Amino acid sequence: MNKIVLILLIPLLLYGTTYDATLLQIGAKIFPKVALMEKGTKERIQSTVNFVIVASPSNKAAAQRLSEIIEHQYNGILADHPLALFVVSPKEALEIKNAHSFVLLMDPDDSILPMVLEHAAKTKTLTFSFDPLLLQKGAAVSLYIGRSVKPYINLATLKQVPFTFEYGFLKLSQPY
Repeated sequence: MNKIVLILLIPLLLYGTTYDATLLQIGAKIFPKVALMEKGTKERIQSTVNFVIVASPSNKAAAQRLSEIIEHQYNGILADHPLALFVVSPKEALEIKNAHSFVLLMDPDDSILPMVLEHAAKTKTLTFSFDPLLLQKGAAVSLYIGRSVKPYINLATLKQVPFTFEYGFLKLSQPY
């Protein structure tokens, strides 16, 4: 009996989400605050802060969980503005014109990723990820979570768009 349970449980553990609760909680606290540290993002907020989580189908559950954690963390308000959270597919993200941030919960080898990053650059949407491979592909900010939490910034992306961050954030960040 124990062997059968183990055989059934192992695939569920191996194919489960790659984003655990602690990682999502850290991202939920940091990503919205970092978005407001970017000068252009703050200037583009007219009334509502539009925070978009772009998730591949395999990461949809983690994206929903991240959305719930952000909602709980900020109670729908970010810097005195209403906070609107959206969970969308990469294809749907290509249609969004007024997002302030994209959190990418995608596979680095996803064929639509370059189009999502190009769209984000055109619309001056700040991109976040938990995956350093997405940083290599062009995401603007990624988190390194080890003994401490350290944001990594993609200098090439920051220069290309251009994004301008507050000095305090740049001082804390590790350039890539």
